[in-house]
Formats: sequence, structure tokens, C-alpha cells
Amino acid sequence: MKKIALVLAAVAALAMTACGGKKAAQNESAEAPQSQESFQEQQIKMGMKVHLDSLTNAWLRIEKPMAVTYNAQEGKVKLSDAQKKVLPDYLVNPDEVMGSLESLSLKYRAMVVFDMDKEVAKLYGMNDVYTPAINKLAAEVDDPAVKYLYNVDEKVTYQERMNKVYSLEEENGRANYFWEAAATSIIEQLYILGRNQEVFLASFTDQDAEDITFYVSLLVDAYADLAEYNSELARLYNVILPLQVLNAITVDELRTQLNQIDADIANARKALFM
Repeated sequence: MKKIALVLAAVAALAMTACGGKKAAQNESAEAPQSQESFQEQQIKMGMKVHLDSLTNAWLRIEKPMAVTYNAQEGKVKLSDAQKKVLPDYLVNPDEVMGSLESLSLKYRAMVVFDMDKEVAKLYGMNDVYTPAINKLAAEVDDPAVKYLYNVDEKVTYQERMNKVYSLEEENGRANYFWEAAATSIIEQLYILGRNQEVFLASFTDQDAEDITFYVSLLVDAYADLAEYNSELARLYNVILPLQVLNAITVDELRTQLNQIDADIANARKALFM
């Protein structure tokens, strides 16, 4: 996977060519266009970083972007005895996919899916097959941000955790995996909601619905930039693009929109493991 910075340099050179300034005099030093190219590269990098940082900051201000798992952890999702007997058949079984997770991208996505599915399985009293798989994948990716996330004090807020993870991924040159995880989390959340609206939307408030659709819009906006510089993120951009129609601000609107794009959500979930 090409590093974003290298591709930005190429884009900068193309941008300069397209702008078409005056030709340098024959006796002008060869270093002049090089320094100008370096400046152009810096401006593009800075502009992209400012945009992504602003989107990330807006995302981190959302109170509950992961309302499905948050409500489950907080005991807000209530299951009747009859509902508990109907075990969910839409969760990923780690044993069925672990052997095919060959790339880092797939491993990061699987960790996110396993982490969310684990909370759903817990509601139904199912055996925890997810923690061992998550621990194995975390050891394999060997990422400081992942180590932090799975060892952080529970008192640390979601916003503080994600802010720290974002910083660590940037510092270690793994920002692309941060964005892959972000896309994976919203896809899995929408997939879970769509498979069992009766259970999970019952715990939602209108604010939860608005937070999720706002999260989707921020993510699609970020990916519009990211897709230009990374082939894997470009593929994921096409996967999440159909989700941009979500603009619900009430639970009823979200229910209707989930039904309307159910096939797109199912296809997006399937694409996570491809």
C-alpha cells in the first residue's frame, strides 16, 4: 500500500504543471523549481490535514456515535426472555474468518467487527468467542494505538480515547487504518440495527439517530479526500458512498431509511471481509 505522503508529492508536481507558470531563465538555478515543488507539496499536505482534523474533531464531539454498543454496555437494550431464545444469526463467527485475514486491513476491520459483535452476543448470553480472536489479532498488528485502546481505563471517555488513538495512529504512520476502522464501525453498527430493529432501535433516542447519520456524513466527506491517495481507502469509499443518503434526525426516520438501503448496508458489511 503506497504511503499517502508519496502520492501527495506526485499530485503536487502535477498541480504545478497544470498551473503553468513562467518558464525559468536558462541561467536560473535548478534548485528553484525543486524548492517551489516542496512548498506546493507542503500546502497540499497541510490543506488535507486541516480538513481531516476538522472532520475528526467534529466526529469526536458527537456524544454517542456508537449508540448500538454504547446502549448495550449501559444496559439500555432490554431483551425479553422470549427474545433471548432467538439467537442472532447475523454475527460474524471468528472461527470462520480468522484463517482468511491475511492483510493488515482485514485484521483491523475484523477487530472492530468482533468488538461490536461481542457486545451483541453478550446480550443473548452467548459464549464469548470474540475476546481470544481480538487478542490474537491485536498481537499480530502490533499497533500502539490498539494496545492503548484495549488497556485504557474505563473512566476515560469515548472522545478522549478516540482522540488519543487518532494521535497515535498519525505518529506511527497508520492513519489509514484509523479511517478503515471508522468506516468498519459505522457499517457494522448499521448492519446490526438493520438486522434487529425491534431490539436495538427501541433503546435509541432521536439524538442517537441524528448522531449516527451525522457520523456517516462526516465519514463520507473524509473519504472523498482519502480515496485519492490510497487504493484500499478508495475501495472503501465506494462501499460507504451509498450510505450518504442517511440524514435521519428521528428514530422513525432512521427506521425508514435503514429499510430503504438495507441491501446497500448488507453489501457494505460483506465487502469488509473481501
